[in-house]
Amino acid sequence: MLQLCISQDVTNTPYTFKATGIRVYSIEEALYHAYHYWRESIDELISDNLITWVSSLEITQIAAKVRTLPAILPASKRLLAFLNITEYFSAPELAALKTDLERWEHRVEWEKLKDRADNLISRGEPAKALSLYRRALSYGDNPALINNMGIANMQLSNYAEAVKLLAKAHAAQPESAAITLHYVEALILNGNHDEAMKMLQTASGYSYAGGQPPNETANYKYLQGLMAYQQNDYSSALIHFLKAEALDPENPLYTHKLAETYQQLNQYDKALATLSESSTAPHHEKIAEVYAAYGHSHMPEAIRHLRQAISQCGRNNAALWTKLAEYYRKDYDLERANEAIAHALPAKSAAAFLENARIKKGLGRMREHRTGLSDALKVLTQRYREDSDA
Repeated sequence: MLQLCISQDVTNTPYTFKATGIRVYSIEEALYHAYHYWRESIDELISDNLITWVSSLEITQIAAKVRTLPAILPASKRLLAFLNITEYFSAPELAALKTDLERWEHRVEWEKLKDRADNLISRGEPAKALSLYRRALSYGDNPALINNMGIANMQLSNYAEAVKLLAKAHAAQPESAAITLHYVEALILNGNHDEAMKMLQTASGYSYAGGQPPNETANYKYLQGLMAYQQNDYSSALIHFLKAEALDPENPLYTHKLAETYQQLNQYDKALATLSESSTAPHHEKIAEVYAAYGHSHMPEAIRHLRQAISQCGRNNAALWTKLAEYYRKDYDLERANEAIAHALPAKSAAAFLENARIKKGLGRMREHRTGLSDALKVLTQRYREDSDA
């Protein structure tokens, strides 16, 4: 059934949900976001910024109801109260969500925080996941939490911190093949190759499902390839990655690393052929990276594929917008670069601020160039302080 918006006036000031970076322009969009991203939104319903934004919509009755939300406990009841402020959702939809919320509320607090953090990891937002993992660890050490926090740090290229965390997780649960292999990966990426080799040999002694010899699994071959890749032995890496992909052709990690290896060997056509079988957003992103490395004449193709990745995974991925801005800048299209980076800046990432500074310098806007550098430094300083306090 067609539903009209409560407010027929268009607002030019959106509200941006912190956990997802998604902007909404109406109360209906805010409700839709809270329903579909309730794990990420549930704490934000007590935000003064949200309450102020709803008040700016000049919907008096709705604003009054939203102002009562912070007093409602627990958080699940607060969420349902928010979703009930209009008749936007049907009774069956709300009943189904209530069931999910009740199950979620019954879990201990650290599990709920881990669930939300894991969800962010799966969506490619490890930086946002880290703070939730830290909160979860305040309830006590847990190998699964520490392992996942190590993975998040690997995705952020914080390899030394990842090694420290995964060593701790491995010490607590040395029989876990999954934790051990994550530990090996972190050691390799951090340059601890001798120690990684010893741990990889240890991992070869674990039992795998189906009776497959440990050193013949795809993950084992991948780690052997990663070791060679990090030591710039791309020919050996290629052999191992080809075996890993042959054993598990559906795993994009192996396919992407194989393409990166072809790229390092300047075999760009083979890299692109490796990635041609899928049209997913990550594949488009990886294809764009290959075209960008291929040479300046291929930059338009890199831009086209990156725009496809953005259209498929949603228009709120700051990392992709930052990369698109970089590609436009390298293609000497500073105006489009400036338009692209504007989509990334609300996420307040150091990478976005740095790219913004480069673009502003190219445009001759030196005051904004200096501001961008200052903003990036603030983010990096804050991250350092958080890591030091962890």
